[in-house]
Amino acid sequence: MYQAMRYEVLEVVSKKQILKVYIRSVFASLLVLIRWLFEWVKCRVNKTTIMRKSIERVEFPNRQPGFMTETKMGRHSYVKLENTKLHYVEAGNRSNPTILLLHGFPDCWLGWRYQIAELSQYFHVIALDLKGFNDSDKPMWRFEYTPKKVCEDLRKFLIAISAKSVSIVGHDLGGIIGWLFAHTNPEMVDKFVSVSTPHPNLIWNNIPGNSPFNSRWIDFVQTPYLPEMEMKGNAERTLKKCFPHIMKEKMYMTGTNGSVINNLMEAYKYIFSQTDDWRGALNYYRNLVFFRVKEGETLQCPCLIITGNDDRFFKLESVVKSSDYCENFVIKIIEHSGHAPHQEMSTEFNSTLLKFLIGKRMLARTADNNATTPTRGLVGRVFGGFGAVANNTVKLGNNIKDGYTFVNSLNNIPNFMIKS
Repeated sequence: MYQAMRYEVLEVVSKKQILKVYIRSVFASLLVLIRWLFEWVKCRVNKTTIMRKSIERVEFPNRQPGFMTETKMGRHSYVKLENTKLHYVEAGNRSNPTILLLHGFPDCWLGWRYQIAELSQYFHVIALDLKGFNDSDKPMWRFEYTPKKVCEDLRKFLIAISAKSVSIVGHDLGGIIGWLFAHTNPEMVDKFVSVSTPHPNLIWNNIPGNSPFNSRWIDFVQTPYLPEMEMKGNAERTLKKCFPHIMKEKMYMTGTNGSVINNLMEAYKYIFSQTDDWRGALNYYRNLVFFRVKEGETLQCPCLIITGNDDRFFKLESVVKSSDYCENFVIKIIEHSGHAPHQEMSTEFNSTLLKFLIGKRMLARTADNNATTPTRGLVGRVFGGFGAVANNTVKLGNNIKDGYTFVNSLNNIPNFMIKS
C-alpha cells in the first residue's frame, strides 16, 4: 500500500526574503527592457546592424529528428494524470526494479541517452519528460509547478505505472525535484542519486556568478512573459552554453545546402523553439527558490552524490555539503567533467552509478557469467577489472575517496551518439 506523503517537511522562506527577490526582479526586468530598446533604436538608425541581425537569425527546425521518435533507445509512452499528460521513454523488463531518470534544465528524456541502454540490463528504466518539457504537457500557470504539486504529480505518475518504489537519478532541475520527492515521499524511494545538484537548502545562495543561470537570472525569471521572450530569442546561445560537449559529438546529419548539422543540437533547438517551450520550465524556478526543507530532516535511503570537478553551474563545496542531509551516502567527483558528467564522461558515470545501484559483487558475478558470451556488452567489459581497484573506491558514510580506473568503451552506444 502507498503511504501518506510528508509535505509538512517543506517550508516557505520568510516574507522579507520573498520581497527582496521580487524587488530585484523589477530592476532586472528594467535592465532587459532598456537593452531591448537600445537594440531596437540601433537597428532603426543603422542598416548594417539590421543586416547583421538578419544573418545571425537562427532557423529553428519545424520537425524533430527521426531518432527522437524511434524505439531504439526505448518505448515511447504516455500517462495522463487528471489534466496533465506526461511523456516518458521506457526500456528494460517491467518485472525488474524500476529506476526513474529526471532530466535537468534545459533538457528532456534525451539527456539520459548514454544511460538508458546500460540501466535497462538490470532495471525497468523510465526516462521522464518533466511536466513543462518536450512532449509532456506544459501548463502555463505558475501554481502548477510548486514543489508540493510537482511531487504529488510524480507520486501519482509512479502509482499509474504500478511502481510501489523506485530508485531516482536526477540531474540539475531533476536533481532538485529528486531531493524534494525523497524528503516528502521517502517510502517510495529505494535509492537516490543526485547528479551535479546541491540540496535545495544549499543551492540558491551558492550559485557562482559566472553560471549561465546565476542569482541575477533567478531574479529576472520571476517576472512574467519577459523571461520566456528572452530565452526564446537567445535559445541557441543558451543551449550551446549549457551543452558545450554536444558540439563535440559526432555529426552526421546533412542539411539542405549540403552542410553537416549536429543532430543532437538540432533536437534541442526543436524542443526549445517556441515561447511555450520555456514557460513551464521557467515556472519551476518561479517557485522552487522560495521553498526549503525543514532543518533536521535527512534522507534515510542510500544516496549517491556525483558531480564533475569542473562544474561552473554550482559550487563544488555546496554539492559535497549536501551530504549533511543524508544518513547513508556516497560522494563521487568525476575528473575532467563539467555540469553533465552523465553525458560528458558517460562510461565512468555509468560505472559509478551501476556499482552504487547494484553492488560490486553482483556486477562482478554478472561479468563472470558473461565471460563466455560472445557479446558481453559494455557493463561486462567495464566491470571485468574491478578486482584491481577494489580497495580504491568511495565508501559509505563520511569518508570521501576517489580514483576509479575504468575501461573506455562505447561499442554499445548507437552510432549517432558516439562522441568523436
